[in-house]
Amino acid sequence: MEMREKSQDVLARSDKNPRRKRLKVSKNSKETLFDSGSRPATQHCQGINRLPIEVLLDICSYLDPRDLYNLREVCKLFSHVVGSPAVWRTFEVTGNEVNTLRVIQELRRMPLLKKFTLNARADSDDILRQLSVTNKNLEELYILNCTGSTAKLYLRSLHLIRILEKCNRLHTINILGTRFRGVKFYRLLADMGLRLRAASTPATPLQFRTFANHAVHIPEAGRQILNDMYFGCKNWAPLHYYVIDRNSATPSAFISYLNRDFISVDM
Repeated sequence: MEMREKSQDVLARSDKNPRRKRLKVSKNSKETLFDSGSRPATQHCQGINRLPIEVLLDICSYLDPRDLYNLREVCKLFSHVVGSPAVWRTFEVTGNEVNTLRVIQELRRMPLLKKFTLNARADSDDILRQLSVTNKNLEELYILNCTGSTAKLYLRSLHLIRILEKCNRLHTINILGTRFRGVKFYRLLADMGLRLRAASTPATPLQFRTFANHAVHIPEAGRQILNDMYFGCKNWAPLHYYVIDRNSATPSAFISYLNRDFISVDM
């Protein structure tokens, strides 16, 4: 009788399913990207999910746009991280469909932005001001066919000046179909020296002469050649500047003004 009761007790215990331990979630976690109802993640995602979201954003910031696009399909975690503007390094705004406030909000969330394109906008002043405040890692700036505001044709040079002063990694500047007054921008542009790789911008004779006289990385003979290029120009004309063989012992630049042929100047 006693043996029968023991055997029944053993069978009863063996029929019970062992309880599955629940995964504990730290109360200090800022964000939970997976829950018990989501589909199983890969082993790699489960491990990465324990990293702070700030670390994941920093890791993704080293990837190019194509890798980021492919990374979205790995799991929900990466889809969430890649969707954050903080990891994107290029931003293009074309036309006036997107509200100005929305563009400014996006710029605030892109501290790692390296390339910015503004095309056919009528409210460029507010956007460029924000760019100078929050996007100091900028390397390339393209402004095409824009106006300062709906009431002002010219851009405010103050915001462009602040971009040159604050964005110490900036090396490429294209401003086409857009005008702005003053000479300080061109003086700062010349002061960039060998860091400036390419520039295209409209310039009056005075603005071009300011650039030529302050480009001290160009020998005096080369600057004299540049000063001879503006004769015959009475208004705005395109200025183009491109550095070649930048890493060589004797880099040179191709420069054109007033739609004339490019000249090569040693630096």
